[in-house]
Order: sequence, then structure tokens, then C-alpha cells
Amino acid sequence: MRFCARITALSLSLLLSGCVAVTLVDPSKPAPVGDGVTVMPQVKWNQLSSSGQILWTQNGFTLDTVRFSNGVKNGDPLRPVFGMRKDALAAYDSKMLPNDVQDLVVGTLEKEGMTNVRSANLSPCPFGTVTGFCFDLDFATKDGLTMKGKVIASKRADRLDLIEFRAPAEYYYDAVSPSVTAVFASINAK
Repeated sequence: MRFCARITALSLSLLLSGCVAVTLVDPSKPAPVGDGVTVMPQVKWNQLSSSGQILWTQNGFTLDTVRFSNGVKNGDPLRPVFGMRKDALAAYDSKMLPNDVQDLVVGTLEKEGMTNVRSANLSPCPFGTVTGFCFDLDFATKDGLTMKGKVIASKRADRLDLIEFRAPAEYYYDAVSPSVTAVFASINAK
């Protein structure tokens, strides 16, 4: 629970400093999530936007998070995590194959301090009108909370679009996963 307290304190400090905007996502309209990608929210989500990052949650950012990392350019990290320097993260290379991107996600989670990070079930899956790829994640927070995740990604030209869902394995992953699956199915990339 110390992890949750740290994230909550960080989120509150960012909100109070005015550098983060939290809004409610309208479930009835396509939502832009970066670099020409839109999705249908299906249900109400809380959205946090800061420094080019878009995060969604239904129950709170420590309980379930969908992170949109769209339009990642060659040489850039997947995302500068709040409180981390960009140069501390491995960079995306447009020559990466799906399994390399999967390894990049695993390495990024480890840099964030997650432990026992494992990925599985890498497979082709639709990303809007193109074929992208998806895979599952299992990991633990620094404080030992068991987490599960799902990633869907696609390469457009030299850019990477990547959407990551993560939640505690106990209750929240299964509770929010149907909404996330519907969001993944609704991807529209221009």
C-alpha cells in the first residue's frame, strides 16, 4: 500500500501545482488519444493529461490505468514516466520487431521499479484497420502487489502506437478488462 500512497501523493502534488488536467471522458463520442488515434470510451473514464501523456482510469490511477503512448518516434522512450528522466528509459527503434517492442515494454516496467515482470501471448491483433500486435503482462509493484496487464500496439510509418492497460490481479483487472477490450476494439488510427 506504500506504492498507492506514493502515487496518490504524487498525483495530488501534480494536480495542486496546476501541471495536470483531470477531465471526464464522454463515453458517447470518439476520444482523441494522441497522434491521430481515437477510441470509443464505451463507459465513463477519468482522464489525466500532462506533458503529452494521456492516462485513463475508472476506479483511480492506483487501481486501474490505461496509458496511451501514441506516435512514439524513433529514438524516443515509450513514455517519460512521472518523476523519471527521459534518458533513463530505453528508446524505441523503428526497426524493432513486435518481440523487440515487447522486450522494450518489459524493460520500461523494470526501470519503473516493477519486479518479476513477465510477458506472454504475443500475437497479431487488429489495431484499427491494420494488423498490430498484442501481449499480456504479469508483474509486481515494489511493494509486492501482483499486477496484470495487456498491451496493444502498431507501427505506422516510423512511429509506434502503444496502449497499455494495467491493474491489480485481484479484482480490478477482471472488473475493468471488458471495458478495455471494447476500447481496444474501437481503435481508429488516421
